[in-house]
Amino acid sequence: MRPEFIFLSTVIPGPSNPGWNIDVCLRPLIDEFMQLSSSRALTYDILRKQNFVMRAALMWTINDFPAYGMVSGWSTHGKLACPYCMENNKAFMLTNRGKASFFFCHRCFLLPNHKYRKNINDIFVGRIEKDVAPPHLSGEELHDVVSEYGDIVFGLQSGKQKFLGFGLTHNWVKQNIFWEFLYWKTNFLRHNLDVMHIEKNVFENIFNTVMDVKGKTKDNINDRLDIAFSVTLQIWS
Repeated sequence: MRPEFIFLSTVIPGPSNPGWNIDVCLRPLIDEFMQLSSSRALTYDILRKQNFVMRAALMWTINDFPAYGMVSGWSTHGKLACPYCMENNKAFMLTNRGKASFFFCHRCFLLPNHKYRKNINDIFVGRIEKDVAPPHLSGEELHDVVSEYGDIVFGLQSGKQKFLGFGLTHNWVKQNIFWEFLYWKTNFLRHNLDVMHIEKNVFENIFNTVMDVKGKTKDNINDRLDIAFSVTLQIWS
């Protein structure tokens, strides 16, 4: 693990992110992993002074939330952004900010007898959570779902292609290239979130709001109107 023996391969697509076209950039990587996982690659061992057969496999990807959507094929935008809950979430659109809110989506993951499920006086006014967590699809089940969606044409028109029901019953934008690995559907975990970037973004939003940084604070008239709307929604529900 010494620095001189570590190689970091980087793809620099240009002034804008590749979006769904990232599979084009990943094609050489996939082809090489296909070779190293299914056939033999004779490699020289400098320590033993002899050749050996090397095999390699891709375990998972690590990325921030936008890149998660690019590599997984499940769009991380809109009400169906959560790649775990998928179409089984309770997200709603904020009237003034026009963004999706997942304020009511978390208590269903608590234990059935957790005290926060029946807490109606603090954060969740008048709402008792009775639902259970959405089902977690196995790799095989997810592969069967993804297989129903055809290939997309990469290029300038790739972002304009939509599968029937997108944003309503699903958020699939493509069948990502990693499903070409026969073992990919047996992986318990396929894509990871980069905690560092998430912590950084959360911290900056809190810090900029507390310090009232001009142009970056989240405390503005639209946000306050949406908070008032959310409280009204809770009481009405």
